[in-house]
Amino acid sequence: MGENIWEFVKDEDGTYSVFHRRKQLASKIPEAWFEAQLCHDYGFCGAEADEIRRKITECGKCTLVL
Repeated sequence: MGENIWEFVKDEDGTYSVFHRRKQLASKIPEAWFEAQLCHDYGFCGAEADEIRRKITECGKCTLVL
């Protein structure tokens, strides 16, 4: 089945894309919806969501290997 790799990317237009195991799950997620989608659709809530957003702010993307 492979590694459980998640990638969250802030695109040039300011929206977000989500990849799981190198397959794109979502794109063009607006800033206002990103945190809610992280939690409700992908299960990354609270401190996990904060860490994802921090890494995206620093690097433009966040990669998690679970």
